[in-house]
Formats: sequence, structure tokens, C-alpha cells
Amino acid sequence: MGDRIAARIVRLAYPVLIEQALLYLVGFSDTVLTGYFLGEEHLAAVTNASYLLWMIGSLLTVVSVGGTALTARLHGANDHGAATRVCRQSIALAWMIGTVILVTGWTLAPIVISLMNLTGVAAVSATRFLRIILIVMPLLATTTAGVACLRGVGDTLTGMWVMIGVNLVNIALSWLLARGAGPIPSFGFAGIATGTACGEGLGGIAVLILLARGRSGLSLGVDGLIPNVRDSWRILRISLPAAGEGLTNSLCQLWFLGLINRLGPTATAAHGVAIRCEALAFLTLNAFAVAAATLTGMYLGAGRPDAARRAGRTAWVMGLATSAGLGIFLYTQPDFLFSMFLGGTKPRVSELGVPVLRIVSFALPALATINILSGSLRGAGDTRPPWLIVLFGYLVVRIPLTYYFVLTPIEGGIGLGLRGAWLAMFADLSARGVLVAARFLGGRWIHAKI
Repeated sequence: MGDRIAARIVRLAYPVLIEQALLYLVGFSDTVLTGYFLGEEHLAAVTNASYLLWMIGSLLTVVSVGGTALTARLHGANDHGAATRVCRQSIALAWMIGTVILVTGWTLAPIVISLMNLTGVAAVSATRFLRIILIVMPLLATTTAGVACLRGVGDTLTGMWVMIGVNLVNIALSWLLARGAGPIPSFGFAGIATGTACGEGLGGIAVLILLARGRSGLSLGVDGLIPNVRDSWRILRISLPAAGEGLTNSLCQLWFLGLINRLGPTATAAHGVAIRCEALAFLTLNAFAVAAATLTGMYLGAGRPDAARRAGRTAWVMGLATSAGLGIFLYTQPDFLFSMFLGGTKPRVSELGVPVLRIVSFALPALATINILSGSLRGAGDTRPPWLIVLFGYLVVRIPLTYYFVLTPIEGGIGLGLRGAWLAMFADLSARGVLVAARFLGGRWIHAKI
């Protein structure tokens, strides 16, 4: 049984790993373009805009987490008609939520950027970047919801192929529009954002077309896209705590970034590149989290709680082994990673960023625990405890420690700068890893009702 579960995890995880690697290339391409050809202020703008887009992405868990958990449970119970209804309602909710985010985000973008202590060219550039991406938000939300439902029925390949298309468009257009070629002029920073938006928009269109034609037992129909109170509430009942967790995570990350912004654009740029490097680990581990969520939901739907436990534990062990290798890589190769992003053009940024990357390398086992076991809990529909754990980690550990470590002695801290902020991050991840493991090992999640 253990070997079969491990094989299923690998089959589910490897397309997600490829998808996540391709997703990483989107941010990688944007950061490299900015790092090589534009100034530190633009690099700081990309960092802040990326955080805000991450926050927006967390809002989309309102449809993605519930979509995955319900389709997995229904697929495991062989109720494919109900799984299709859930998929259609997830897409309908995604369009509504994406439209609300577009209108609200466009209006509030300058205010939010200013609240993050960003000023001057960096603030103007971050606002412009964010608004360009927001234009395609309904389509981006469609991609999130559609791929989440397909994952629930065990189809992780479709998301991978969609992301391949997104990246081909994104990278080609971003470089073309940013640098210019032949009769096409250089649009600079705005060109980077436009290329990214075109790629994400086409990804949403591709998901709609695939589901309209039928994919892995799921399909779209105009009648099914009309909001249904009962099915929508089933999705939201599971997803709202997960969305609360994601929103809490994002808002606290913005708070955290706002404190780092006080250190100046060079520190913000160094933090942004270091986060891109750390994301190599985060996105890799997320593949195991998706596999754990899918198998947990399927096994519980099939009435096999012991297999659900084994799936979560097996994915956890595999993730821990992977995190150890990634930690060694981040600790030994930070200079190489920073040169890959910056090409040696910004030595001050590298000088600040390399030490903090070594700090986070020791936190990767905790990050693996948080990601993968939280994935199992969400797959079971047990979404409230992970939210409470996130609240504890940020409000009790990370934010207070960041104030103390980052602020100068005159301001009431000890003035460790960017290094202090990442020490606070390390403490937060370690504490949350212990709490998530305790929740999973306690086993009460098996009885979660969806």
C-alpha cells in the first residue's frame, strides 16, 4: 500500500512541479528583465507588485480550495455528476470574484502602495504594473478555479500544459515589449507587465475552451454557470477559512514588507530577489501539497481514512527529503543565484541578500511541513485550524520580532536590518511547522464535514 501511495503521489506531483516551475519562470523573467536593464527602484516596484498579486491570488482560494476538496471527495465516491456541478459553480464564482478584484484593485492600488512605505519612481511603477495585470483578473481567476477542480479529479497534467502556453507567451512578449525589436518600440517596465498580462489572459481562455469541450469527466455548460446557492455555499463553506488564511498571510506579508521598505529600495530589492530564490523551494514543495490534498480528499470520499493518513504522511516524508536537498543548495549557492538574477550589476543588492538566503535554508523542513500537511488538511475540508495557525505565526511571532530586530535602538529595536527580518521569518516558519504537524498527527481532520 505504501509503495502504491508513493507512486500515486509522484504521478500527481510531477506535472504540478513542472507547472510550478513554469509559474516560477513568470516571476523569474520579470525580475531578470528588471534586474539587468532597469534600476533598483523598478526592482523594488516588481517586489511590491508581486506581493500584492500574491495577496490577490490568496483571495482566489475562495474558489480553488473548495473546488479541489469537493471534486476530490465526490470523485472518490464516484459521484461524477456532482463533481461537474461543483466545477461549474467554481468557474461562475471565479468570474464574479475576479471582476470585483479588478474594479476594487484598480481603484485602491495607489493607496495600498503608499501604505507600504513605497515612494517616488518605485511607487508609480508598482501601481502601473499592478493595474496592467488586474485587467485580466477574471481570466486569471478562471485558470485558478478550473485547474483546481481538475486537480481534484486527479488531472494535474492540464494545468501543466496551460502553464507551458502561459510562459511561452509571457516570456516572449515581455522581452519583446520591454526591449523592443525592429518596428516595435521599447515600452520598458510597462512592457514587462503587458507581456505577463497577455500570458495570464490566454491561460484563462485556454481553460475555458478545454472545459467547454470536456476534460477528465468535467465540463462546462451555460446553464451550469448560473449561480446555485446550495453548491456555491458548499464551496464557500470550505474555502472561506482557507481564503481567510491566505488573506491573513498576504496582509501580514505586506505588513512585513512595509517594515523592510523602511530600510530603503536597496534592501527591498535584495529582499525581492531572495524571495525569488526561496520560491524555488516553496513551489517545489507545493507540488507535494497538491498531491496530498487530492489523495486525502479521494480516500476520504472512498471511505478509506487510513489510506488518507498514509497519503499525507508519505507526501510529508518525501517533501522533507526534498527540502533538505534544496536547503543545502540555497546555503551553498546564494552568490550564484543572485548573479543569475542580477548579472553582477547591483553588488549592493547582492551584499544584503546573500546572507538572508542562507538563513532561510535552515527553515525549509518547517516550510515543507506547513505546505504539505496543510494541503492534507485542506483536502479533507479541515480549513479553519491552518488559518488560526497562520494568525498565531504572524501576529505573535514574525511581526513583533521584525519590529524588534529591524528597528534601530533609537526606535526601540536592535537594528539588524534585513537580516533581522529574515530571522523573524525563520522563527515564524519554525513555530507554524510544529503546530501544523501537531494538528495533522492528532487526526481530528479525518472527521471534517464537507
